[in-house]
Amino acid sequence: MIKYYKSIVFFLILLSEIYSQFDSRFRPFDWTLYRAAGAITSITEGYTFAYIGTELGGVKRFNLFGNYFDDPITTAQGLKNNNITAIHFDAQTGLIWVATPDYIQYSFSREGDWFSSRLNTIGLSNSDRIIGIGSSNNYIWLQARSSFVKLDHSSGTLIGIFPLPDEISIDWSSAPYNSQDNLKNIFLNYNILEGWIFNGGALIDRMGRKSSISAGVLGRHGNVYAGTDEGTMFFGTTTMETLTPIMPDIVNSDVTDIYDDGEYFWIGSKDYITSKGISRIDPQSKTSQVYLFEETINMQPSSIYSLYFFDSELWAGGDDIILYFDSKENYWRTLSGTRDIPNGMIWDLCADDTHLWMASSQGLRRIERSTKSEDPIGIESFFDQVPVYDIEFIENQMWIGAKSGLFIYSNDNPQLVQASNYGRKNFHERFYDITVIENFDRVTYVAGDMGIAKFDFDKNEWDLIFSSVVYQNKKIYSLAINDKFLFLGTEIGLVRINRKTGLIKDYLFSFIGQVNDIILKGNLIWLGTETGLIKFKWKKDL
Repeated sequence: MIKYYKSIVFFLILLSEIYSQFDSRFRPFDWTLYRAAGAITSITEGYTFAYIGTELGGVKRFNLFGNYFDDPITTAQGLKNNNITAIHFDAQTGLIWVATPDYIQYSFSREGDWFSSRLNTIGLSNSDRIIGIGSSNNYIWLQARSSFVKLDHSSGTLIGIFPLPDEISIDWSSAPYNSQDNLKNIFLNYNILEGWIFNGGALIDRMGRKSSISAGVLGRHGNVYAGTDEGTMFFGTTTMETLTPIMPDIVNSDVTDIYDDGEYFWIGSKDYITSKGISRIDPQSKTSQVYLFEETINMQPSSIYSLYFFDSELWAGGDDIILYFDSKENYWRTLSGTRDIPNGMIWDLCADDTHLWMASSQGLRRIERSTKSEDPIGIESFFDQVPVYDIEFIENQMWIGAKSGLFIYSNDNPQLVQASNYGRKNFHERFYDITVIENFDRVTYVAGDMGIAKFDFDKNEWDLIFSSVVYQNKKIYSLAINDKFLFLGTEIGLVRINRKTGLIKDYLFSFIGQVNDIILKGNLIWLGTETGLIKFKWKKDL
């Protein structure tokens, strides 16, 4: 009996290793993760897409007929890692093969339902890396550092390990670029657009920055694909003999804040080295424009924690600074402590016709929008050295969520009131560590140490609607509301709560991580997370 149970357990473990789909409730692209590519490591051409393996962003899919990037394949579709070391499309079977640092995976659909094997189960060591994948009529070949692994091309079964392949006709996808003659001749003889040049060994952009060619391949129909170590892809044809640089979807490796201006998403990241700047993204086409720190005059590099777009002006809160962008005049400015910008991380921003309010890890400030200089109101000293997490204009009042509690300031009757003294409070727990404030249909919701509370303006009363136990006592970083649901962004994922029934659904998948911001738009939820920008078709899970 013990042997029987051990066999069952071993079978289940083996099955989970072989079949890799993160959750069977969802179709492959109900969840989509967009993030910076990093280096382009490998390229292969399929029936509809060129598949671009990247160091950070999974597999980017470039549509062969429309010449645009479609939704990528990442850990949200079941890949084990977003670091792709090699990729190959097998034209004999129609399977796509993907290698990551510890796994080899393949998919019949080329979207989801990934079958996986650890590298150590096919004779490779844990330190081995697959740097190339190819296929013959009957086999898949994996090129590791010092050996070649031969697999059955439909089941992934190990056939053997060889110092050199025992077949001649192997169709290899792009391995790391090593000045191969066919690719080098293309770079020497083709026109490279948008100011890029080839100096014989590397590519140089219009700013004079050098990028190494990391991968390249000639397609079956005269298409040419190449990639660099900083994430730019080049696409061309043998007919036109030109190469056009294209940046795959977004350049952000993480997303700390999203601001929806009604037409575009403005996106900021904590990791400003990888993410390079502030992005403006069209959520319909997923095309983006990036304001790069390195290229933009008066734009100081910084982590971006908060964004606010108002009256054609973008304000971005960073470390001890505010980045200001006038979209009409198309210029940037950096505002620092010389203009009384608060020290610390500027976690939230809020603006009206005359002023910009700033909530930081060390207090609260406001400046005049016209002069960009501080205009104190008298309550700043109350929050001196106190972390202020969220500020919102609600019903002509400023609501302030801080480590020390929840406060309400009215311009009409200038005074600072503790929320517990505002209206009738129907619970004993005190307001503390208030991280999020959101208003919906004349009801204000706040998240803090006590849980989720709401204030009904019509009833003039407070109610505690959900204890923090409901979401595992995790810290809430973001919140969105519609007629039926509350969506909570926590440090470990997304939580959806039915406002009427209290029914809870957790989305605590590893590819999500900490949810810093939520944008709710009809059937879609956009999440700004520590792993990147995530799109979720949430109504598919009702």
